[in-house]
Amino acid sequence: MSEFLQNAGAGLYAPGWLALAILCLVPLLVRGHHAFPYPAIVRLPEDELSVWLERLWRWAGALSIIALAIALSGPYWGEQQIEKVGRGAHIMIVLDRSASMNDSFADTREKNDAEPKMATARRVLQSFVQQSREDLLGMVTFSTSPILVAPLGGDREAVLAALRATEAGGMGFTAVARGLGMALDYFEGKPVTGARAILLVSDGGAHLDVKTQDLLREMFHRQNASLYWVYLRSANGASLKDAPEDENRDAYPEYQLHEYFQSLGVNYHVYEAESPQAVEEAITDISKLKNQPVKYYEATARQDLAWMFYLIALLCTAALFALHLTEVKRWRAV
Repeated sequence: MSEFLQNAGAGLYAPGWLALAILCLVPLLVRGHHAFPYPAIVRLPEDELSVWLERLWRWAGALSIIALAIALSGPYWGEQQIEKVGRGAHIMIVLDRSASMNDSFADTREKNDAEPKMATARRVLQSFVQQSREDLLGMVTFSTSPILVAPLGGDREAVLAALRATEAGGMGFTAVARGLGMALDYFEGKPVTGARAILLVSDGGAHLDVKTQDLLREMFHRQNASLYWVYLRSANGASLKDAPEDENRDAYPEYQLHEYFQSLGVNYHVYEAESPQAVEEAITDISKLKNQPVKYYEATARQDLAWMFYLIALLCTAALFALHLTEVKRWRAV
């Protein structure tokens, strides 16, 4: 991935300290020679080395004062926008936090040692985030209402922290439509610099009214986003492979949701996972998506530059001390 700095600028925390910089005129203008017990030294030949040492002495003192004044004013390099370019996708993870996610899978051989669906989803998604190349990732969780836990960006640690936070038990119902809507909103206004995908990880469905269906369909088309549903099937959950009879269709909201997703007119794929191994295979397949080049900007914190000017002042002071050691205090006749 290549990086380019954008919009960098400098500033001062306390510019009032710069007034002390006027003291730099003291070593340049004030003479501080000791009095010699001789009437005049005009007839002595000019020592060019001494002249240049004196100039160096004065300018080192002036530069030391200026550097200290700038350091006290608190210089900093402002916030930087780093343009990052790589290959990947813009993926918003939409994770179900309803109470049913604490149940086990449909295909569970040993009920006592069965891993809950939420624990499996968390473990597999953590691995997916850590190995997600240069994707932009974000995450929304939902139960009764959706919550943005990690905005779309390149911060992997934020998404991993959000996944670790799901260790708390789930609650409430399955508000799938609201979770998808919030995730799609985070594509709004952003340039299309990579393949956009919604990764829905849920074990249930929902009955969507016509208005909600039309709104979601319009959002998917406007954002040009694909949809991947990892359906974590419970022991009493309906299978999406077999269509229910018409008179029993209302009793299977999962299949109704699947039918609606098929009618969206966007790239849609469903993975019916009845075991932890099936979840791992589904996420592995999704991670192999062919993606466009991704370009995005990431802000970095401002940098304190005072240490550089303190270092300059220290070096100038060391030069003054070294020059002081070369000063002749008394003339000794040979």
